[in-house]
Amino acid sequence: MSRAILATLVVWAVGASAALAAGRGEAAPVLPVRVELTSRLHDLAVFHDLDLDVDGVYDTWARIYMIPEEIEKLEGLGYRVRLLNEPAVADALFTPASPDAVPSTYHTYETLTSELQAIAAAHPDIVRLSSLGKSVQGRDLWMVLISKNPDVQEDEPEVKYIAAMHGDEVVGKEMLVDLINLLVSGYGTDPRLTALVDGNEIWILPSMNPDGTAAGRRYNANNVDLNRNFPDQFVDPNDTTAGRQPETAHVMDWGYAHSPALAANFHGGSLVANYPYDGTADGQSVYSASPDDAVWVSIARTYADRNAPMKASNSDASFTNGICNGADWYTITGGMQDWNYVWRGDKEITLEISTVKWPAGSQLPPFWADNKESMLSYLERAAEGVRGIVRDAATGAPLPARIHVVGNARDSFTDPDVGDYHRLLLPGAYALEITSPGYAGARVDDVSVGAGVPATRVDVDLAPLQVELQPVASRIVDPDGAVGPGETADLAVTLENLGAAASGVAGSLVPTGWFGSVARADAAYPDLPAGGSGESVAPYHAIAVDASAPAGTKAGFAVAWSAGGVSGLSQPFFVPVGAATCATFASSDVPKAIADRATVTSAIALASDLEISKINVRVDITHPYIGDLHVRLVSPAGVPVALHSRSGGSADNIVGWYDTELTPAEPLARFDGGHTAGTWHLEVTDGVPMNTGTLNGWSLQVCGRPFEAALPPMRLAGVARNADGSVDLTWWPYPSASSYKVYRSPDPRIAGSFTDVTSQDADLTDTSFHDATAGDLYWLVSGVGPHGEGPSTGP
Repeated sequence: MSRAILATLVVWAVGASAALAAGRGEAAPVLPVRVELTSRLHDLAVFHDLDLDVDGVYDTWARIYMIPEEIEKLEGLGYRVRLLNEPAVADALFTPASPDAVPSTYHTYETLTSELQAIAAAHPDIVRLSSLGKSVQGRDLWMVLISKNPDVQEDEPEVKYIAAMHGDEVVGKEMLVDLINLLVSGYGTDPRLTALVDGNEIWILPSMNPDGTAAGRRYNANNVDLNRNFPDQFVDPNDTTAGRQPETAHVMDWGYAHSPALAANFHGGSLVANYPYDGTADGQSVYSASPDDAVWVSIARTYADRNAPMKASNSDASFTNGICNGADWYTITGGMQDWNYVWRGDKEITLEISTVKWPAGSQLPPFWADNKESMLSYLERAAEGVRGIVRDAATGAPLPARIHVVGNARDSFTDPDVGDYHRLLLPGAYALEITSPGYAGARVDDVSVGAGVPATRVDVDLAPLQVELQPVASRIVDPDGAVGPGETADLAVTLENLGAAASGVAGSLVPTGWFGSVARADAAYPDLPAGGSGESVAPYHAIAVDASAPAGTKAGFAVAWSAGGVSGLSQPFFVPVGAATCATFASSDVPKAIADRATVTSAIALASDLEISKINVRVDITHPYIGDLHVRLVSPAGVPVALHSRSGGSADNIVGWYDTELTPAEPLARFDGGHTAGTWHLEVTDGVPMNTGTLNGWSLQVCGRPFEAALPPMRLAGVARNADGSVDLTWWPYPSASSYKVYRSPDPRIAGSFTDVTSQDADLTDTSFHDATAGDLYWLVSGVGPHGEGPSTGP
């Protein structure tokens, strides 16, 4: 590390927070640095691989927040790194803020709270103030709603503005406070402002990260970058608040309860309107177009073209007169705008509105002059495209529905309180498909959207479906979770409702195979809403397995269900017979050195062959910078699963069991159903120079059951004789069968009397057969599985 950085670090470390940063492996001060670029795409790929928190990229340099170990890593790779708070380096694109010297013109948390409470009290007819929840340090995340009837859900677009998710980027916070004051003061007197309030629900969160702003820093109180903490379509496709920061979870919870048509997220440090996608599948910083790319460009232009400094901004090659695609600037993972768009259908862009993150308070009036018209014009875009209400055709009740624009992979959603949707579209002709759980879908063709006119209205009434229940899971209610040959066990079954809401649900178990029988048929189920699922309640169904059941057998069952006067028979599901056996195997060809830019491979050979039901992997790797590493397990069949994929930054070592203590980068369930026998390989690749390590060892825990030696004969589900003497056969499917063969005999008592008539079947994979031959006949259906055809005679 350079002497200048070391000397400055001593000063910074005295007052800097030493909390753990997201993705960083040790407590250390987080420092803003300037890194000189030599080859843009290559350099940004290196920064991404090292899991660095890039904050801005310009033609010749990048601003990155780093801990000392990361700085040392980059310098070791030959990069020139300088601290941005050094007088010789400080520039117009960075001004560190001191919480002890906040200009009086900026709001503190306390003054912001007081002002918002005063505004809500002074304008009760159009303003509601609520808290989304508490920050890490207990501060409220204040959300302001401005609307004509704030306590009434109406058919109108919701628009959302959020600022200061990075605590030191505070100009946006002040702009949103100014916007709130403008809207409430002009309501009833200014026609334009009145129309905005009357026609929209305007939601404003001025300070998403009040703890960070109070401390004058980017991160929240847990030292996590909130704009890297949301679900990500490429590396964290889990739309859940579990494990996320409180501030992130509060904003996500609000998003689950609302369906904004339009949104913006205000930042600082540059001048640009940044639109999705922010990420790419391979982590490369290249243009990442979404299905709504033309819409994004249009609304980004709406903001930038009315903000003169932003429109003139071309400080990076990826900027085009103040707008850019997020990933084309630099790729990030876990950003808020991509989460809003991918999972919620919300059109949100990120607005960098000040090159200086925390400028002098005297600069706020000019910023307001630059942004006022852009903020208002952007709000007005929510009224364009197509809109409508989705209702139950029988009752007129509003529905939670999905609005799909044919040819566009990103959908929008109705607000379930009113059933209204608002989909921003550019002028053109479109087809819409509208779906809701428990209802027949609808399609509307030739929807014309005009230019400069209010949204085209398309209301839709959906017809409710009949109740339809299908099994989606089952479990043996027993301490070992398994039932073996000759045993009886309780069975809990989970049904999913694919039709209308169902009440008074009851089910009776029906066997669909030869080796499983029903010991207790009936069980009750909870009420199941449309699209919902629920498990049977005690006393459960009960099943018995024949003592002669061969190894690898799967006992098949279906549920004959009834609900509110409607009844049906489900598709079959299958219960594996016998407990899975588990064994653990350890590598014997270790330790092995992990060199720079090299791959080391270790092998474990397994002799016994089972059908895999579960795999766990323990790794023990010593390495001082795990962001260098890619670790994957490869099965004997050549199936690869990534365990670790260059995440974790400068954290040290990888030690633990994947799928119990550690979360794999890809699901280990990809191995399920495969073979255990053969040689398994663990591959560890160091993809970045500097820092080496050791693969100390690894272990493989495999759980599975024997494979079936042969398929049982298929069990007939129905035989129907038609008026012309022909017969239609149906049989229960079997999970291991890829196709079926049909045999016919006039007298099954005569050996070899069954004739193969499979060639008369037009589809060898379906579970039905039409026999046009008249007469008294007998049939046998045999499955063809991975080991060939099943038995040629039935039980």
